[in-house]
Amino acid sequence: MSAAKLDSTKDLSITIVSKANEKISFVFFCVPQLAADLMGEIRIEWSDGRVNSIDCAISDGALTEMVNNPQQTAVTTIEHSYPADGKRTVRISSPSGFLPLKELPLQTVSIDSALPVLTRGETDEKGSLLASDTLPRLVGDDPNTGQCALGFVCPEILSNNPQLAFFDESFRHAGFAALPARFFSHCTKIKSLVRTFAESAIENVPAGFLGQASYDTLCEETFAHCSKLEQIENPFKKNVLPCCLEGFLEGAPSRFFSWCDPYRREELGWIRPPAQATDPSFDFEWTPSIAEASEQLVVFYPIDLELKGDLLVEWGDGTVERIDWNQVDALEHAYSTIKPYCVRIHSTAGEPVRPFQLGRHVRKIFTPLPAFHPRTAEARGDFCGWAANRRELTELPAAFFANNPALSNLEQAFAGCVKLEVVPDDILSGLKTVNADGMFAFCKNLPGLPASFRALARDKTLDYFSHA
Repeated sequence: MSAAKLDSTKDLSITIVSKANEKISFVFFCVPQLAADLMGEIRIEWSDGRVNSIDCAISDGALTEMVNNPQQTAVTTIEHSYPADGKRTVRISSPSGFLPLKELPLQTVSIDSALPVLTRGETDEKGSLLASDTLPRLVGDDPNTGQCALGFVCPEILSNNPQLAFFDESFRHAGFAALPARFFSHCTKIKSLVRTFAESAIENVPAGFLGQASYDTLCEETFAHCSKLEQIENPFKKNVLPCCLEGFLEGAPSRFFSWCDPYRREELGWIRPPAQATDPSFDFEWTPSIAEASEQLVVFYPIDLELKGDLLVEWGDGTVERIDWNQVDALEHAYSTIKPYCVRIHSTAGEPVRPFQLGRHVRKIFTPLPAFHPRTAEARGDFCGWAANRRELTELPAAFFANNPALSNLEQAFAGCVKLEVVPDDILSGLKTVNADGMFAFCKNLPGLPASFRALARDKTLDYFSHA
């Protein structure tokens, strides 16, 4: 077929790199005859003087096969080759602006223009073509190398397709490093991003990149195993975090999860680094009641969702122990001598720990509580009676609850701590809404109630035996 000038306003332009006599294949969905007529003559210009017309109308045989096998998809393949190695620009034109494209050649290294309106040939009741809501994987992996050659996409690639909502595996294994922030900006809504950029060469995910995603968008393994990823900011809209984020950043370094809700980082694929001696610690003084017998220094609360993690415990007697908190219900230790010991519990920096209570023989607490993971759906912030009746406790540190602003119930938290003498005025500073009725009931050795507690609206009749 002789060369012809194509309408550049409706062209799809791509660049391919191929070897001599290598087969180059475009794949198109077959469509009903009505749709084929509406689209008009689709043509491919190969840049070597040849132009192919594409017949996408479904044949009777293919239609029968699809009726008998609903899983069967009818396609038509157009092939070409060049006599020498080279880099070429290939253009596809459809006079209607619609294109039933399924796959570009494996040799495609760049998509240089916006995609025409993608369709699979459906029409509405008026006989007008309908745009597809799904972007297929346009460039597959070379079976010889296992790699995808695609290294660049036009920032406006989706500008003609605002209806696209499903992008499962669309750019998996792609070789391009940069993602323009406006990549999805033309899309009305994103519904599925399952493995969209998984195992690709992306280096940076811009802030707001997935701003069209909503709470119900499927984001399973969207950026999983992107080994060259160097930076990611919050890619979603402010205050929007999709419900399904399973493996979203699977395989990424821990620092990449800093933008995300700490309670959901594990779901996104984060692997908690083991606690180290250089990590922050929770420190308290403990005096055993009996020598050579194990006693519970820390008792863990049950939680709804398993939280993987460990603690590195310095028991204060020269021994250090790493403990997986999913393997035990409490931290227990036996001391050889009855005397005060300073216990230090290290947990992974910046990450919540399984919530716990201290045992009966705690004497002094020197540091604020670490950030607690929520307990259960019904008792997320309920720490009623957290240290009630710890009769040996004498001292609390400043900003004790500062790492846990979501605590909602501290009723009777220190009730019965009859030796408690030191409670800083800021004990409740930073807590948003908290019930602290009876928090210091029977704390008869307190010289006065802390200022942040006195400022609360509370049932003062429950401040038994404590000084106003």
